[in-house]
Amino acid sequence: MTRLTITHWDIDGLAAATFMYFKLKPANQILSSVTSLPNYLLQSLRQTPLPREVWVADLNPQPNSVKAITAFLEEARRRRIKVYWFDHHEWDTRVYRELAGFDDVLTYVVDPNYTAADLVASRLDLKGDKFVDELVKLSYDDDFFENKYDLTVMWRRVLRWGGWDVRYKALDSFKRRDLAPAWMLEFYKREVSIVYENLIREALARMDVIDHEGFRIIVFPDVDPRVHPGEVVQVSERNGLRAHVYIVRYPRGVSLRSDYIDVSSIAREMGGGGHSRAAGIPGDVSLRNLLGKLFEKINELKNLSVPASMVI
Repeated sequence: MTRLTITHWDIDGLAAATFMYFKLKPANQILSSVTSLPNYLLQSLRQTPLPREVWVADLNPQPNSVKAITAFLEEARRRRIKVYWFDHHEWDTRVYRELAGFDDVLTYVVDPNYTAADLVASRLDLKGDKFVDELVKLSYDDDFFENKYDLTVMWRRVLRWGGWDVRYKALDSFKRRDLAPAWMLEFYKREVSIVYENLIREALARMDVIDHEGFRIIVFPDVDPRVHPGEVVQVSERNGLRAHVYIVRYPRGVSLRSDYIDVSSIAREMGGGGHSRAAGIPGDVSLRNLLGKLFEKINELKNLSVPASMVI
């Protein structure tokens, strides 16, 4: 049977793609961003031979792309293509409504308590394999930003730094069951480590602080897209620069992080998504509009008593 996999390019997405390779032996594997996913789905309908199954992982469908996705599913139904989708980002309710009529074509599992890699490994009955379990641990360490392992930080930085060639090279290494290939360790030491730390320091030097109704918002403008937003926030807090909400602005998107406000709800309103504590919005995002949404959320909470832990 001809199969195609489409997954995200971070550790979680690569792990999911690796597990699919072990069990399904797909004819083609694509690494994708959230915004490129609809195009890849539609392109799969023009492949020869036509895939009989399409497996997707660690990519959440956006409300503004649901029409393209439903068009794909309608054609998949006509051509008798099965679609399997595993994700740990909570989907927008509008997406669920649009996809409700495709149960005969689409099987999906969405659970924010797990990583996509863990969901895939469980579905494919791969748990218990030592390499699989180690890679699942890295997926949790990265996506939940626990940072227990140095290898997680190295892979996170290398994957953001090196672009698509490096990401596919990483997938090949994982498929060969190599979690710490020599090429990655050398690349990290030679090109990434020192410059990456400098880019974080530059981001902190340009930050702006906004206070509203007792809540503090820190904005990091013009951050290099190779820098992970969680690491910017982590270094900020280590230096005593704490806030209730962090906005990390990139040339083509924004990352939101907070332990106090559900930033995923704000991201979904503006065409993005993610987790309650960490979410993103793709494209050219208006800071004025974003701050307006945040202020509305803060005003909803201002009549509630604020726990001492929320005092910065």
